[in-house]
Amino acid sequence: MKFIFEKLLTDEQRDATVCVDGVFESKLQVSHWPGSNSPLEIAADTSTEMAFNLLESTNRDNLLQDIQFVSNNHFDSDGVLAAYVLCYPEKALHHKEMFINIATTGDFSEFTNEEALKIDSVISSIDNPEKTIFQGVFCNPDFKTLLQDIYIKTFNLLPSLLDNLDEYEEYWRENFLWYNNSEASFQNQTSVFSNYGDCLLSIIESPFPLHKISKFAHAEYDIVLSVIKNSEGYLYELEYKTHTWFKTTRPQNIQRRSFEPLAEKLNLIENENKGTWKVLGRDPISEWDYRMQFSDKNFNLVPSKIKVYEIEEILFDYFFE
Repeated sequence: MKFIFEKLLTDEQRDATVCVDGVFESKLQVSHWPGSNSPLEIAADTSTEMAFNLLESTNRDNLLQDIQFVSNNHFDSDGVLAAYVLCYPEKALHHKEMFINIATTGDFSEFTNEEALKIDSVISSIDNPEKTIFQGVFCNPDFKTLLQDIYIKTFNLLPSLLDNLDEYEEYWRENFLWYNNSEASFQNQTSVFSNYGDCLLSIIESPFPLHKISKFAHAEYDIVLSVIKNSEGYLYELEYKTHTWFKTTRPQNIQRRSFEPLAEKLNLIENENKGTWKVLGRDPISEWDYRMQFSDKNFNLVPSKIKVYEIEEILFDYFFE
């Protein structure tokens, strides 16, 4: 099968396309996104594992009948790997466990192993013009063909990345060091966590911004408040763990609720004029990156004068069940 980026598909091609990881019009969907109609028999936590399940399904030939193209509408590790599995099945099957680990690391911010974290770091940096391994690719002003080019280049990169990971250290070193430093802060107790089962809330206090994988690993519950104390006050960000947005096979312990009432209440009592309480993401159900923070007009976190215990009381009251 041939990969074509979603924005380049013709109407005729959509009738012969399998959509991986996103949700858009196609003959078949292999996606853990909300709203997908993927076959139940291939269900899994990541789209990459779903792609492997499709290859190994006894109903494979029927599901893939008349399929000629593989497509996605965004770029990330799970999407790239799911597409690679269907475009290059024989090569992908040799790396099945690693592919699933990388996809889990990237989409759910969960630690699986060091190699998966490093490889996800490289893939995740590819669509960042300042960090990409493909220098010069962003000279292309056409977004659609740019993403098509990046996908094909990443497919070609994967075998070398899997077999010669140390050669790409400059692209994963910074992120890997951040993760290790975050983990070390919990070991030496400069970062501490509190978990509250009654409201499914975890509060992480740290002296610097923590790597999300480390933060989520120490947060037992799915609502996470990050607190960074400095000389002027506290930096706050409230978020849901990423897996709560996807359709997964794991039990879902919460239903996402809006942060808007919290932001309104906090803005009424906030006495620091450097920023405001903002909700990022339009809707907790439709937006995976839905969160609330106290930040300036450029969305940079700034110190709030509200004490941690005051925030706790408001969150306990709102999320208590």
